[in-house]
Amino acid sequence: MLHLPANPWLRRLVYTATACAIIAGVYSLSDYVLSNKESPGYCATCHEIRPQYTAWKLSSHSQINCLTCHGGDNSTLNRWARRRIEARNKLIHLLGKQQYPFQKNFVPSNETCGGCHSVNREITPSGDLIIPHREHTTVTGTPCAACHVDVVHARAGHRMTAALQKTGGKSDPAFALLEKELQDLGPKEHRPLMGACMGCHDGRKAPSACAACHKELDIPEDHKPADWAYNHGGGARRDIQYCVYCHAVLLDVARPGEPLTLMQGVRGNPFCVECHIQLPVTHTPDFKLKHKFRADQNLEGCLVCHDAKAKGPAGRQEIITCGECHRTPETHPENYRKQHPKIVAQKGATGCFKCHDTTSCSYCHTQGLVGLP
Repeated sequence: MLHLPANPWLRRLVYTATACAIIAGVYSLSDYVLSNKESPGYCATCHEIRPQYTAWKLSSHSQINCLTCHGGDNSTLNRWARRRIEARNKLIHLLGKQQYPFQKNFVPSNETCGGCHSVNREITPSGDLIIPHREHTTVTGTPCAACHVDVVHARAGHRMTAALQKTGGKSDPAFALLEKELQDLGPKEHRPLMGACMGCHDGRKAPSACAACHKELDIPEDHKPADWAYNHGGGARRDIQYCVYCHAVLLDVARPGEPLTLMQGVRGNPFCVECHIQLPVTHTPDFKLKHKFRADQNLEGCLVCHDAKAKGPAGRQEIITCGECHRTPETHPENYRKQHPKIVAQKGATGCFKCHDTTSCSYCHTQGLVGLP
């Protein structure tokens, strides 16, 4: 039996020392348990992170512990901040609320990368590129991870999303597809995408001229004709992949391994949108009347900028949908074209001009398409 001292001061000291010993023991035990749960093998037990784990195992960094890059500094405060995030992710997992792609929290800092890689390196993905690492990391403060995002995890989360769609949401077949895809990736798929460069090299933040980054590449021959700015749309419709090879400003415009659609390559690409938010030269003042003929000839060209159907409140508000104008009012019976002269004579033309302008009348009534009323 424990005999406590009679002196109240000594008794308080014993109580305090005992409480501190218990707290220290619980802390040490929990720290030991949680440290074991931060190993790479434990990460893979949650299927949300399994795509990233699989990519890591197949990468050039497979011998580097996850926490070396994603753990931050190992101070006590940071360790418990990290474990708070881990506890939240575990709760999300247990509740079945997880989503792909898994959201990362600790992005490797430049100092972390500098533990193994020198900023003085001159090796680049190809002998043609000019990439002064010191200027990017030290002078401009560009994060290494901004460019080298695919080195280890190869956008595994986005690839997993695509695999789940192919398998109807079945995770095990999707993981099998993903693993096969990751095994087949070559060095090129781990290099920085052109979009990572163009995010800064936009002509304002950094030079956008080809010669700023390339020693040999120049403007392609088919870009040199004077009318290229007006006629490039046809080439884009034939092969948008050719365009985004250089002009993809955003990462993840399309999922890896999937063909890029024309709308993804244009609307998801600020390089294109910067010009296409302005009216094309074809959109003359009378275009509202004449556009139906161009739409009949080339509807796909219209749908690069315009939506065929309304997208709802979350839609791109600056994109005009066909349905905004081409709704048949309830006041228009099926044979309205024949009846509208009488209706206009009775009710006036004010309601007509909510959708039509005066050229709508003159186009038919002065071109001999219909007789005058």
